[in-house]
Amino acid sequence: MIGARGVFAALAVLALAGCQTTPNAERQFELAQATLDNHIRTLASAEYGGREPGTEGGRKTQTYLVDALESYGFVSGVADGSWRQPVELVRIRPETAELTIGNVAISGYQLVVRHDQPALAIEDSRLTVLAPGAEPPPDGSQKGRSAVMFADAIFAGEGRTMSDAGFDAIIILFGEEDTQRFGQASRSFARGSWGLSSAKPGAVPYVALSPEASAQFAQAVGHDVPSLLALAQEQEAGAFQRRTPVAISGTFAVDRTETANVIGKLPGSVPDSGAVMLLAHWDHLGMCGPEDAEDRLCNGAVDNASGIGVMLETARRIAQDGPLDRDLYVMGTTAEELGLLGAEAFAKDPPFPLPTIVAAFNMDTVAIAPRGAPATVIGWERTPLDAGIKQVTEAIGVELDVLEEHQQFVRRQDGWALLSRDVPVVLVTSSFGDEEAFSAFLNGPYHKANDEWSPDMELGGATDDIFLHIALLKHFGSTVAYPVGEE
Repeated sequence: MIGARGVFAALAVLALAGCQTTPNAERQFELAQATLDNHIRTLASAEYGGREPGTEGGRKTQTYLVDALESYGFVSGVADGSWRQPVELVRIRPETAELTIGNVAISGYQLVVRHDQPALAIEDSRLTVLAPGAEPPPDGSQKGRSAVMFADAIFAGEGRTMSDAGFDAIIILFGEEDTQRFGQASRSFARGSWGLSSAKPGAVPYVALSPEASAQFAQAVGHDVPSLLALAQEQEAGAFQRRTPVAISGTFAVDRTETANVIGKLPGSVPDSGAVMLLAHWDHLGMCGPEDAEDRLCNGAVDNASGIGVMLETARRIAQDGPLDRDLYVMGTTAEELGLLGAEAFAKDPPFPLPTIVAAFNMDTVAIAPRGAPATVIGWERTPLDAGIKQVTEAIGVELDVLEEHQQFVRRQDGWALLSRDVPVVLVTSSFGDEEAFSAFLNGPYHKANDEWSPDMELGGATDDIFLHIALLKHFGSTVAYPVGEE
């Protein structure tokens, strides 16, 4: 059987031959798409076991990345030459939990709690009920209170925006039509809350109530779930308070595991001119389907074998063309699915100074839109990169369609760990270029066992993204086209 390095060498020879004999753009597109397809098919195969951190499939994925980058001419981007930046994770799994509101006690399968400490004890916490889309309260203003939020808001990522308000807990209500989504949340919470072993605990605990328990909870404050939501929506601030006391308790088990980011470097030709960076998360969920499902393996073809494939083919083609002026770092991050933890570990302890990064591009969930779809930028107007991105897209004929609604994903991708530390990082992607297909993915295969490779996967937009990122790297990697400090 040919080893991974042999496969990468053969693919590189094939692509180079295509470049030499048929140097037209269409031929290059076909070659890039075929290489991308091979990456996705391999990484989303059963052999890689869903690429869960700390498993054999996760370690195999790290080796795949190292072999690929080494075959392209990259060197280790980690000081000790190992290619791997160790990341130690700790998981807190719920064992028992109880919520009491008034005279109503809820326990057992009716609720599940996510927390980052071995025990939870909240007493006499009052309520702030928030409608979806409500403005986060001022920092620290909600001490002694618990947020009551609705499933739609949590699934839209709004819980993260409440983290600084000082809430004791975030209680999630599910309507009677939300049985499936409660099951999804329950399975996710039951798997436990992962964090970096070096992190100080203190995240806001989440308490998910089943539709039946949500109805009991709402009744305890004098409403049903729909009327509680309607009342919050009627308020000018989208929120109201109740003095009804809540107590929440729980016990938790603690697990630990070792994983790693993989970091490669293509040294630039102009010393001390800074660096550009590509990153994509290599991890997925492993076994995540229902216990009684025939297929429980979440292969993660679109999320995010496709992002890794685009990153690798972009890196290969840049290396093939010769070095940029600036160093190019390529990083496969671990534990994105567990809360952007690999990217956070990198940002907290970077193997090279973060201020040397003049531009970074994250790649996530890209195999969705067809060829020719417009691109958007997650992180628009948050970095000095916008003008250069616009210049590049215009030069290569890519339509740029940036909508404010796309920016809700800023905090939901690895780039946030860097952007929050003032590193100029964006996610430039065609994925939103077909809104219908994007919504269908999020409401369908996303984080399910049917996110699988297939011969008819839509790879057109993802292949476009390869050539777009090559152009972006050549622009921002050039000391002439993009001098340090250019706004």
